[in-house]
Amino acid sequence: MALKKYLLEWLFSKRSKAAFDAAQVKKILILRNDKIGDMIVSTPLLRELKAAWPDAMIDVAASTANQDIIRDCPHVRRTILWDNAGGWNTLRIIRDLRRERYDLVVSMSLKFSPAFQLHLKLLGARHLHGPRIARYGTNTGNLGIYDHTVDYRADRHILQTYFDALGQYKPDNIDYSYELYNVDAYAGKARAFVAGLAPRYAGIVCFNYQGSCQRRMLSRDDAQALCQQLADRYRDHAIVVLYPPGDHARASALVADSARENVMLSFATEHVLELAALVRECDLVVSPDTAVIHIASVYNKRVLGFYINSGNHRWFYPMCDRFRIMLSPTDRITPINRPAAFAAIDELMAT
Repeated sequence: MALKKYLLEWLFSKRSKAAFDAAQVKKILILRNDKIGDMIVSTPLLRELKAAWPDAMIDVAASTANQDIIRDCPHVRRTILWDNAGGWNTLRIIRDLRRERYDLVVSMSLKFSPAFQLHLKLLGARHLHGPRIARYGTNTGNLGIYDHTVDYRADRHILQTYFDALGQYKPDNIDYSYELYNVDAYAGKARAFVAGLAPRYAGIVCFNYQGSCQRRMLSRDDAQALCQQLADRYRDHAIVVLYPPGDHARASALVADSARENVMLSFATEHVLELAALVRECDLVVSPDTAVIHIASVYNKRVLGFYINSGNHRWFYPMCDRFRIMLSPTDRITPINRPAAFAAIDELMAT
C-alpha cells in the first residue's frame, strides 16, 4: 500500500502550478460523460459559470446517453462526445482536448483508477478541480495534478458540492434551478397526447416504475397497487405510465393489470426531450430515483420519490419546492409502505 501511494503521488505530481488569475479564465471544460440525470443536475453549473465568466468558452465532455440534454444549451460552446469506446479512441479525444489548452477542467467523476487519473493529467489543464477520493493509502488531494479538491458530503445535495469544487471559480449568488433547452421542438407528441386527454380529465399524474438500475426499480406488485390507488383516489386525473424504449410489453402489462380506465400508457418517447415535454404538462410525478425526477425538478413539479438508502441518497433529491421522499431501509427499493406513500401523495396534491 505504501509503495502504491508513493508511486501515485510521484507519477501525478505537477512541477509548477499556475496562480489563480481571473483574467486568464478563457476556456473551461466540464467532464460529464455519464448519465442523463447527472447532466440535468449539472445544468445550473453551466449557466452560473457562464454568468460569472461571460467571456469564457465552456465545453462539455458528454456521453451518447446524455449529450442531447445540452445539445442546444446557450451556455456551452461545444459538446465533445467521450464514451468509453476503447483506448485508442480515448487517446484521440484526449489529444484533441489537450490542444484546446483549457484554463480549467472540472472532473465530476468519483473514479480513482490510475488510468483515469492519467487521462486527467494528459489533458494538460492550467487548473484541474475535482472530488477528493481516498484510495491506495492516499487521496486525490495529494496528487499534484489537482489544484483543488473537495469532499463529496453525503448530507447535502450534490449540486452544492459541484459548486464548491470550483474553489476560487465559484460564483456568487448561485441559482440552483435546473434547465432544459429547446423542449418545444420535441413537444408535438406530448401536445397531441394531452389534447386528447383534456376533454375527459382535469389533470395528469406521470407514473414511472423504472429506476436507473434493478435495485432502484419498483416491484410489479407495488407499481400495480400505486396505479390502482392513484386511479381510484384521483378519478378526474389520467394516470400515465411512463416507460423507457424497449419496455413497452412490461408497461402494457402493468396498465392491463391495473384494470382502471384512467390508467394508460404514455406515447412512445423516442427522445429524452419528448419525455420532458410530457412531464412539463403533468400535476404530479411518482418515480424512483432516476432522470424522470430531475426532469420534474426542471419544471418545479410535485414529486413523490422512492430512494434507496445508500448513505449518499440525499445527493440526488428533487430540486423542487414540493416533494416527498420514501426512503428504503436498505440499499435497494424494498416493498413500499403504501399508506405512507398515499398520505404523502394526498399532501402534495392538496397544495
